[in-house]
Amino acid sequence: MLVALAPIAAAQDRGVEITPTVGYRFGGRVSTFDNTIIDSIEVPETVSYGIAAEWPVRPNLNLEVLWSHQDISLEAQLEGTPPAGVDPAFSHFNIDTVQVGGLWQSGRRGDEVRGYFDFLVGRSVLTPAPEYESLTRFSMTLGGGAKFRISDKIGFRIGLRWMPVYLSSEGTGYGWCDPCRGCTEYYESNYLYQTDAHVGLILKFRPGPRPENQGPFRPPRGAGSRPPLARHLRC
Repeated sequence: MLVALAPIAAAQDRGVEITPTVGYRFGGRVSTFDNTIIDSIEVPETVSYGIAAEWPVRPNLNLEVLWSHQDISLEAQLEGTPPAGVDPAFSHFNIDTVQVGGLWQSGRRGDEVRGYFDFLVGRSVLTPAPEYESLTRFSMTLGGGAKFRISDKIGFRIGLRWMPVYLSSEGTGYGWCDPCRGCTEYYESNYLYQTDAHVGLILKFRPGPRPENQGPFRPPRGAGSRPPLARHLRC
């Protein structure tokens, strides 16, 4: 019986999970270099949404692909009293993130609750108002949460993601020199750090069991090339 159930279990482990998500992303702050008017740029808290797709690689490991979107307005934190006519909310801003990575989950398939951790890397496209240029930067996600099983085809998940985005680097004007290796300059890197709390509806799409290979057809033992009735009616 266990041998007969093996193809069914293998088929259930294949397939894909599609999870639309909605969340709340806590904003970050981006510092500025050598600017006497703007001290930093605030990325406010706002709603985020996206979709994740997962393919099983091993019983506790999935390949995960993520797309996430955030729509905000940038706000400048000015040095001292802002000049007349300057609006701190100076640009509309979209963040679209596409990443791929791995998701490890505890327990076994069919458990009511499974904890998970995921790590992804990819690109984030930062799109401001038309008068500014868009940026495409390296980004990563480190997250975790729990999946809750409702049925074989439906579930939901809650999770938390830490999502840093690399923005730029600039020389500090400091460094050191070595007689053998030459001079090295120190750089200051600028990152956007955000945290995303989200929930999602898991939709499971799994193929049915494959039919077993029965091999070529063989006639019953003792049967001739002609049907039995033909043998009785021959002259």
